[in-house]
Amino acid sequence: MVTQQYPSKDILYTPLAFWFGDAATPMLGWYHPARIRDAGGSRRCGVVLCPPFGHEYMVSYLAYKHLATHLAKAGFDVCFFDYNNTGDAADAVGDRIELWQNNIRQAAQQLRQMAGIEHIALFGLRLGGLLAATVAASVDAKALMLMAPVISGRAYAREMLVLRSMSSLQKDVETEQTIDPNHVVTDDELTGYEFSAATRSSLGKLDLSKLPAPAMPVFLQQRDDITGQEAKLVQAWHHHDHALQLSALPGYAAMMREDAHDTEVPHAIWQEMQAWLARYFSLHDVGSRDAPATNDIASLRIANTIVEEELVEFEGMTGIVSHQTGADAFALPAVILCNIGANHRVGNHRLYVTLARSLAGQGFYVLRFDKSGIGYSRTTPDDQENDVHAASSVDDLSSAMYFMQGKYHSPSFVLTGLCSGAYMAYLSGLRDERVSGLVLMNQLTYRWRAGDTIDARKKATIKSTHYYVHAMARGDTWKRVLKGQVDFRQITGNLLRRVGKRLHTQWQSLGTRLMHSNLFLGQVARNFKNLEARGAELLLIYEASDTAVDVMTEQCGRHAKLLGQSERISLKFFSGADHTFTPRWSQLALVDFISGHLLHRFSCRPQARVAAMPASASPHQHVDAITELDNNAKPVSADVAE
Repeated sequence: MVTQQYPSKDILYTPLAFWFGDAATPMLGWYHPARIRDAGGSRRCGVVLCPPFGHEYMVSYLAYKHLATHLAKAGFDVCFFDYNNTGDAADAVGDRIELWQNNIRQAAQQLRQMAGIEHIALFGLRLGGLLAATVAASVDAKALMLMAPVISGRAYAREMLVLRSMSSLQKDVETEQTIDPNHVVTDDELTGYEFSAATRSSLGKLDLSKLPAPAMPVFLQQRDDITGQEAKLVQAWHHHDHALQLSALPGYAAMMREDAHDTEVPHAIWQEMQAWLARYFSLHDVGSRDAPATNDIASLRIANTIVEEELVEFEGMTGIVSHQTGADAFALPAVILCNIGANHRVGNHRLYVTLARSLAGQGFYVLRFDKSGIGYSRTTPDDQENDVHAASSVDDLSSAMYFMQGKYHSPSFVLTGLCSGAYMAYLSGLRDERVSGLVLMNQLTYRWRAGDTIDARKKATIKSTHYYVHAMARGDTWKRVLKGQVDFRQITGNLLRRVGKRLHTQWQSLGTRLMHSNLFLGQVARNFKNLEARGAELLLIYEASDTAVDVMTEQCGRHAKLLGQSERISLKFFSGADHTFTPRWSQLALVDFISGHLLHRFSCRPQARVAAMPASASPHQHVDAITELDNNAKPVSADVAE
């Protein structure tokens, strides 16, 4: 990993990212070396942490990192990794359940080699628990730790299908509202992740209660939101001769929240689990240990190109740089992807992984990284984690740009983000002239005040006006109003305030046209105009029914009319998705559009005109592969199509 310099003792104990597995389909792992000085020795045992699936993986990511830290401090070597087709790992073909089981075996083998240990223990949460239990014997595991494990794969698949049927995407989106009648949520996806019939079929063959009881000690952590499931497993395994500890400590529900920024790390559970495991593996004196040799660069075949992904670290923040093999780093601006909320760098539904690899295939250098307090990066200056709107985020983006300039000689930057990521990109663009482009997706705020909280903003926010117009035509909406299931007073009050703000923007538009002056514009509209005048390319992307559309309209007028007409400001609407582009069709359409748009706007643009070009720049090389700009993305004007 490309990293800053640390004292030797910190290098030994700092978590180390590495690529491993098959060369064609590598996985990303994090190695937490046993902290021998903290523990007083080594347990000579490694623990492989097996992640859950989909949304559960995203919200538990921070907790997994803390579990690895707890175990490393107790003298265990730990490996936390991403299965193929998940997280930062490469995509692979084949039966996913069988593939993920084999991934666990590969991780166990890799940890044995890296740490020089023989014994292995497995931990798994939810689906990770089911997978860990099914391969425990084949990796010769000496202990098994399960937290709220999926007991029946068939029941889990049914549960996931029920959750999908309850999704607002199923209830509120009508086929005729989408871009294309075929653009609908399919039966083979779950909250933005592929969940095919083949995967469900393979899952249906797994049932912990029907497996032979593990011939090893087992720690079983109960859920605290639904009771009774783990007790059935205890009853099924009661006859085996090895120790089984059932824990009822609370903490599961607080960890598995709807949004990653709300997650609470279950430190009490991790401490109990670590103490239980330590009873079976005593401490041993060991000599000095060197950091193991690791692979920092993975080569992935994306379509007809080879994309390299390099693990990097700068100023205590971690990330991955994607670029096409042999691409000229100076030919195009580097793209930096800003965290979506408290989600780590892969983004919701792996959106940033897909986008980074697509842009790299077009010739861009792309950095997806975790700002302070997110993922494996250092905490914020005030020692906080999961602080979505931390003031230090803009400084983190500045550091990321300096890093890309120093290592790859990036001439300028396109900052890209969704929701809070768009907000941070926007603030950085205003402050830093190295920014030559912004891609802002569903930006919900243009100003975050001291004392603001996400919960307070959520309570004060209603859905878009577009949504309510369509909802009024549906009979079920009025039934919910009559039953008191809709806060009619809050919705009406907010809609009236929106009307007032839209009338105000009409007045601003009139004054601007009559006086030929930007003095009548609000601060946000002036900011965008100043960015455009500076030469920055601006791409504003919205889901048509999202609240972000109304937020933008209140600041810049309908269809950003207050920004006037400019080739450097483009507006794009998607219909039928949601705030984070959950449907898989919308993810693919979004990635294709952004990749084509940026290549079109920058491939023929002389980099010499971009601010902050290093004096030692290499000659600009023209990129031949130019894609046609999507017809639905037009320069800002009053008649841009929704």
